[in-house]
Amino acid sequence: MSKGVFEIRNNLTQLTNKLIIFWKGAIGSRTSIKTLLLMGIPVLAVCIFFSMARCAVVWDGEVVVVARDRDIAEIAVQNYLNQLEKTVGIPVKIKDDAIKYRPIWRFSAVADEKEIKRCLADKLDYQYEATGIFVDGKNVAAVRDASAGQEVLDKLLNTYSRDDQLKVAFKQKVTVKPVTVDGYELMDIDQAVECIRFGGKSVRKYQVKEGDTLWDVAAAVRLPVEELIEANSDLTPETMQIGQEIRISRPAPLVDVLATYIDVRQEEIVCRVQEKVDQNLYWGEQKLLQKGSSGQREVVYEVTLENGLETSRKVVQQKTIKEPEPQIIAKGNKKLLAFRGGDGRLAYPTSGVIVSPFGSRWGRTHEGVDIAANYGSPVVAAEAGTVQRAGKKGGYGLCVDISHGSGVVTRYAHLSSVIVESGQRVERGQFIGRAGSSGNSTGPHLHFEVIVNGTHKNPALFI
Repeated sequence: MSKGVFEIRNNLTQLTNKLIIFWKGAIGSRTSIKTLLLMGIPVLAVCIFFSMARCAVVWDGEVVVVARDRDIAEIAVQNYLNQLEKTVGIPVKIKDDAIKYRPIWRFSAVADEKEIKRCLADKLDYQYEATGIFVDGKNVAAVRDASAGQEVLDKLLNTYSRDDQLKVAFKQKVTVKPVTVDGYELMDIDQAVECIRFGGKSVRKYQVKEGDTLWDVAAAVRLPVEELIEANSDLTPETMQIGQEIRISRPAPLVDVLATYIDVRQEEIVCRVQEKVDQNLYWGEQKLLQKGSSGQREVVYEVTLENGLETSRKVVQQKTIKEPEPQIIAKGNKKLLAFRGGDGRLAYPTSGVIVSPFGSRWGRTHEGVDIAANYGSPVVAAEAGTVQRAGKKGGYGLCVDISHGSGVVTRYAHLSSVIVESGQRVERGQFIGRAGSSGNSTGPHLHFEVIVNGTHKNPALFI
């Protein structure tokens, strides 16, 4: 339609030129002048009408700019598109038939190509034929071309590749293929890398516990309080309840990078402990027969990292360099008082806990245990037997010795009073006196000893 109008205008121009030539040849003849006027005036009117036809550049039904003629308009549009492609370096794509040219009748029109381009820049909607980076089929970034797309992927992989020993790969399916995008969607290489590394969101939930405050939770997850409130529209410090779930949102990569490497390590093999029964030791007693020593082995691990964090460590090979030597311990099985047919243990002689154990103390051997007791607390016989001694005995102060047979004697020292006599038969748990602080004592307590065939044993093993 528009081309036909401009052709008509051209034809009329040619006709007008012929009329002018005819006019020059006809001057002097009245009849010719009259004929010329009758024919020329309508033609001239039509020529004037069509000479006012301009070319409108139309985009999606809207007039963008009016050029003097179609040739000027088409050249300006093509030059503008070429300029866009040259600036970005990739092809520019517009919708089919998006730009149309149609005649418009106006006295004025834009003849300057620069002004036409400015009008086009304000109105024209265009897209670029770019390269998209897809993760599991989803387009996550668009760059200039396939070369730039591959560079983005290489940079992502190299982020977690410390050296040549690391084998890196994407966890998801990542592809690069052509896409058509708007100009604002196009990214440079560094922008695309940044977008893919931090453009996602990782969300986990935290359940509020008793005593929690919003500031406690924020400090624990290392996020500002403001970000917690922004991610939880229903959350306020005043209304936070026990059991309430708080969403914790963090930036996360749009694609995960897996890295694997081989880690060879020398590791200690802990020695085993072997136990043997020794009938000459009492129940609870033990003796070191052989000191153990650790072994050594070489282990080859295949280590997997996800986004730089270790997620698995698998043993692929191992060999022993040195075998460990076991530690052998003899444990007693002999009952302290087998004649009673029980488990050989003694009754606790008074209430209270052991405050000073058996063994070395202040540079000498403490041959019993000290049991905390208030002054005057009851003391009972640890087992049935015969009283060997009941009275003062040097630094022991007031004490009682009871023989239980089989060479077993128990001693109760630092008493404040004694109610049994030598030679008297007592039963297990029978009241024999009261705790005190007699003899060499720093305060009220019961000093309790177990003597087997003249050798002091640790009472804690038998009570």
